Amino acid sequence: MLKATHGILKTSTPPAVLALDGTIEFNGTSTSNLSIANDANLAMGTSQFTIEWYQYQTDNNNWPRIFAIGTVPGSNSIGVSIEGGQFYFWINGSANPIGSSMATSVYKNKWVHFAITRDASNSIRVFKDGTQLGTSLINNSNFSNTSTALRIGNETTVSPNSSYGGWLSNFRWVKGTALYTANFSKPLTPLSNVAGTELLLLATTNGTATTDSSSRARTVTANSVTWQAFAQTMV
Repeated sequence: MLKATHGILKTSTPPAVLALDGTIEFNGTSTSNLSIANDANLAMGTSQFTIEWYQYQTDNNNWPRIFAIGTVPGSNSIGVSIEGGQFYFWINGSANPIGSSMATSVYKNKWVHFAITRDASNSIRVFKDGTQLGTSLINNSNFSNTSTALRIGNETTVSPNSSYGGWLSNFRWVKGTALYTANFSKPLTPLSNVAGTELLLLATTNGTATTDSSSRARTVTANSVTWQAFAQTMV
């Protein structure tokens, strides 16, 4: 881009923008979700981990679950909800509020990148667009559930109030590595299949909307979701 200043043309670099390929749309009802069978490789155990995704949330449900293994609250469970602007990371039945409550304009009707990590010192951090929310949570819980499916867009016992509505893309589940331990510049292009990736949903095309691009090539059961090409504003 060229900019004129006192008759002199100067070049300027346009701001970087998010450039994903495709998205998965959830309609915000209890029938709309993804389900992935759980196993020992998907279970985090006591290891380091990274769970991250892009979301464009539009629902007004009471306690929408972005993802969950098990029914939260419930024993031997792990999950995320955003309730009334408060981010909760659910650990074995306990709700852990992370950071201050957010205004809906901060995370709804716009693309937001969230990441949860646990490092070697058992510090759990939550990042929104690369900035840590609140303080670190110290927790060494053994996420050992291998019998309950990982559900994206709801929880094991689906319910209308737990339904996520909107779009989601580039959901990545990494076991063994905390990819982010301090504030970072959020990724602007599709995520890669880094070492330890157990699930990677890039939603690249309509035909591969629910294809797992990790080396596990897990089967993803799609329930009332649709694919849509990425756009900065989704309609």
